[in-house]
Amino acid sequence: MARVAVITAPNIGYRNTGMVTVDLAFESLRRRMDTEIDASWYTLHTPETVPLRECARGVDFPFRFQPLAEHLDELRDHDAVVFWGDFLHTRHYLAQDATNRLLDFGLADDRDAARSLLNRTLLLADQPDELLERTLSYGGTILHNTQSDYEDKDYGPPFSRLMKRSCRVWVRDPLSAAKIAHLRGDRTTDYFGSDAALLSRPGDLGHLPTTDWSQEVPDGGAIGVFLGARTRIPSWLPAFCRDLSDRFGAPLEWLPWFDRDIPSETSDIATRPGDRTLGDLVGVLPRYRLVITDTYHLCVNAWGAGTPVVCVGAPEPVPTTDDDYLTLSDVKKHVFHLAYDATDFYLSTLPDTREAHERRIDRITHLVEGGGAEAIAARIREHADHSATAFTETLSSLLGSAAPAAGT
Repeated sequence: MARVAVITAPNIGYRNTGMVTVDLAFESLRRRMDTEIDASWYTLHTPETVPLRECARGVDFPFRFQPLAEHLDELRDHDAVVFWGDFLHTRHYLAQDATNRLLDFGLADDRDAARSLLNRTLLLADQPDELLERTLSYGGTILHNTQSDYEDKDYGPPFSRLMKRSCRVWVRDPLSAAKIAHLRGDRTTDYFGSDAALLSRPGDLGHLPTTDWSQEVPDGGAIGVFLGARTRIPSWLPAFCRDLSDRFGAPLEWLPWFDRDIPSETSDIATRPGDRTLGDLVGVLPRYRLVITDTYHLCVNAWGAGTPVVCVGAPEPVPTTDDDYLTLSDVKKHVFHLAYDATDFYLSTLPDTREAHERRIDRITHLVEGGGAEAIAARIREHADHSATAFTETLSSLLGSAAPAAGT
């Protein structure tokens, strides 16, 4: 059986539902592949670093994470290494989120030590070329990388080496794909993969436990709402949501994608009582008529389930301090919708006239009821299936041609 090391972004406490779906998607692919794979899972700091989110407790996940820095030498014992999803290779993630978390959890003494550790673990700076040659990256993004990032002597050389010497790279947005083509000097290879979460097909996550909570959607459907987690709620948005609800004849319902208080602006939205599981949060998506959210991976998972999404995002501000985390930028949501001709469903927080909002509601209604939303969902699914095939064929070929890793 082939041994594959899977490296993902840390998801402490399994607090981020979307990141769980990213990790589960690799297991979905593994189950569908002809090649038998023994996957070892690594991340910077394990979910158990903090108490697990209540709806994740007791779930028999198909992975058990190990801290990457403590097991870095084990990577060479695997037949392939897969970096899976997220901002793992961007300079801003290494300098901001990742460094700050290592300091918060006492895993590095200072920022210089943290950056050195991150270069070794996420950029494989000290690993031999032969390991990079059996390394794949799927579903990441370098959307915010700039020339000044590449001129950072601590980041530019190891990042370029990893991107150029890796066996294959797929990124989740077309702008990052263009950047990878420049870096690798290859204009013919398709570097545009889907978001990794989309590689689970409808039904693939049916192994997650569920309760009656996800079955009790009102007759005729409901509109799931999750707002205020990533983008400030503009004053006009609650009325817009109510108008959409009236137009579709479907009640608004709070969807607790993350565990957090309902914002005061949406406190009149009904909350379904009862405990729910992570399986419920995913399983309810295809039952909704529509989802309204500001959260990237809820958009991705809902569209992947065939449910249209009204995605709310703010115009891109210019970062002013190192505390402006680019991983939370709204640009990724906009680019995702642009990539699949879905910007009819992308709603800017900029103020607009009531007449313009009514026209937007008319357009959304026409697309949902007339088949346009189905065409977008099919486009997203077709790309994900094509990309999944490319990834699994490449991984199978790599595993079939690789000499046994040391220790196997």
